Amino acid sequence: MKKRLFCVILIGFFMVFTVGVAFAQKPAKQAAPPPVDQKVYEWKFQSHWPAGSASFKPLKDYFEQDLIKMTNGRLKITLHPAGSLVQSKDIFDAARQGTIEGATAAPIYWMSIVPLAAVAANCPMTFRNSKEGLYFHFKLGFEQMLKDAHAKHNLLYYTEKIYPTAMIGRKPIRNIEDFKGYKVRSSGAIAEMLKELGAVPTLIPGEELYLALQTGVIDGAHWGAAGGALTMKLCEVAKYYIQPDLAMAGTDVIVINKDAFDALPQDLQKILDKALKERVYKRTKEYVGDERKALATMIKDYKVEVCTLNPADQKIMMAAAMKQWDKVAAKDEDSAKAIDMLKKYLKKLRYID
Repeated sequence: MKKRLFCVILIGFFMVFTVGVAFAQKPAKQAAPPPVDQKVYEWKFQSHWPAGSASFKPLKDYFEQDLIKMTNGRLKITLHPAGSLVQSKDIFDAARQGTIEGATAAPIYWMSIVPLAAVAANCPMTFRNSKEGLYFHFKLGFEQMLKDAHAKHNLLYYTEKIYPTAMIGRKPIRNIEDFKGYKVRSSGAIAEMLKELGAVPTLIPGEELYLALQTGVIDGAHWGAAGGALTMKLCEVAKYYIQPDLAMAGTDVIVINKDAFDALPQDLQKILDKALKERVYKRTKEYVGDERKALATMIKDYKVEVCTLNPADQKIMMAAAMKQWDKVAAKDEDSAKAIDMLKKYLKKLRYID
């Protein structure tokens, strides 16, 4: 009897123990995660590129394919070609006022408002390859300077790519003397540099460029570099591709209205910010690769000749370019700081003394 009672008590003890252990191991009920904002945000972007530009479609596809996937369809950005919503000269005001949520543009349009923008878009003959430009922007702190300067105007700033500008001509330039009297379609500080070298710059709309070269109204032009010359078919009437590059710069940028950005849920803000910061590297590499292909096509199919000035003549060009940098540096304290940083970097690369 006592033995049976002992067994019953023992069994009961093990049952209580097992239930207690199981209960202790059962995870506590987790608090439900906060609901994710499933609202779809639809943004309008104005571009300064026409629909046929070599840069328009890649960014449009990026927004409509890659970014859509990253955000699970919660952020839809429609990129409109140049002139569709506002004129290119009005992009800065339209974006900062929120008429549009964002845009692509060349900061040369608003360098009178943000002088530092001229360091990014209006300083010829700085870097010799895109990697140097990326390093200056993202490793030496120039990009953050641009972001800070544009934040004061209610804008987020992202360099879209670093790319070259080069001249193509119906007449060759084989030495510095050939610039004298050379009629060239140009603008900004590049035009001022070429004028310093003896050229005669003039500004001609893109749609008139082919005919101007064909008829001899101008001797040469820069419309981007090889890719632009090929896309515009300038190589049909201009058979000389002039080197060195006139510029290697972050002349194409993306700006976003800060109020529109702040209205996004934080997870979408992080996704968009990270996506645009990473894309500049990929897009730069892609664009430079396309440039090489375009030049090869012009040489092979259009019999274009590459004319490269000798080192002594390139040094003269650099001296003319540096006069333009000094003009930019004189604009304000930030510009002076950026130009000083630029010169120190180029000295380190042994491009200037």
